[in-house]
Amino acid sequence: MNFLSKAVGVNRAWPCCRSTSGMFRVSRISQAFFSTSVANPLEGIMVVSLEQAVAGPYISSRLADAGARVIKIERDDGKGDFARGYDKFADGLSSYFVWLNRGKESVELNLKVDQDIKILKNMLSKADVFIQNFAPGATDRMGLGSQELREQYPRLITVDISGYGAQADELQSRKAYDMLIQAESGLSDISGLHGEPSRVGVSICDICCGMYGHTAVLEALASRDKYGNGTGIEVSLFSAIADWLTVPLSHFEHDGLGPSGLGLNHPSVHPYGVYTCKGSRILIAVQNEREFASFCHKVLERPNLAGNDLFKDNVSRCSNRGALDAIISDTFSSQSAEELVTKLADANVAFAQVNGMEELSAHKALARVEVPTEKGIRSVIAPPVRFDGKHRKLGKVPSLGEHTAALKNEFG
Repeated sequence: MNFLSKAVGVNRAWPCCRSTSGMFRVSRISQAFFSTSVANPLEGIMVVSLEQAVAGPYISSRLADAGARVIKIERDDGKGDFARGYDKFADGLSSYFVWLNRGKESVELNLKVDQDIKILKNMLSKADVFIQNFAPGATDRMGLGSQELREQYPRLITVDISGYGAQADELQSRKAYDMLIQAESGLSDISGLHGEPSRVGVSICDICCGMYGHTAVLEALASRDKYGNGTGIEVSLFSAIADWLTVPLSHFEHDGLGPSGLGLNHPSVHPYGVYTCKGSRILIAVQNEREFASFCHKVLERPNLAGNDLFKDNVSRCSNRGALDAIISDTFSSQSAEELVTKLADANVAFAQVNGMEELSAHKALARVEVPTEKGIRSVIAPPVRFDGKHRKLGKVPSLGEHTAALKNEFG
């Protein structure tokens, strides 16, 4: 157990063992931990999703979590959603696919065949929501464009996901994947270190696009209940992450420079970053003058430092971060992590461990739930929101085409 495991607490209630493949597996968790009675507010809502990868499946999986019936359209080529082949980290299944496709029905359709197009249209005639994140123009060529569908079915809510948005003119036809958007939007520039752009370690553009799409669907359902008609929703990876970049863009438009990549250091609050102590690293965060005064007095043991003109407020500390960092580093380097944690806690200064995935796997704050797959029950990270103190019970991750026969019979 490392130093901050004692300070913040490591949850040993999730025992791990090494499987025959050499990877860590989490043991079966008591079902008493999970909710079996949380209401499903979207029960009775039918979602048809022509989806692949991350952004579209994110939206539909969260709707399925809330009780919606989600029919996932997959390619009739023996492979389906290409995210099924991204990796084999989830008991031989794709970790991406298991994460984003629980609770759905999978049907394989060949959308170049009239009969399968007819089946899809029959589904849409009864659907409440239609989600698609295919290439721009693909659904229009199949007679499944959002405007045309809503003319036929006025109560239908349509969700079109793209890379750059309909307003982007010549960019509409450009392929757009998560890391491409990270680079194009400038996110990778502020995520790197000293002028070396870096990828954010998860598919953040896809995920935030899916989050906005999910919120928009819920708003559209509420609007339909109030006014009677469906809504055409458009959301792009670029527009979603651009909203999250409001502060760094404002910084640039203020001084013409903007924030530079500082790694684990905050560009506009200081001291807020990582420092090295004896045998470890620790990240600290000082948010206001009261905390800085306490930090100087109880951690640095230099109470007069808080009154120094170079460090009198956050703007001054950011302007003189080199001088302040030298003082902090000198103090921290001579002390052990345990000593610093005690002092930081006493000073009421926020701190954190610089963890890896091994520490996350055993972290006290990490909640898990179970999800059924074709390989059996898998322990996964719980959805972040609880209802009345409980997590929802999650539906099964479908095997490819698991529901093809039943759905073709129902809608054929």
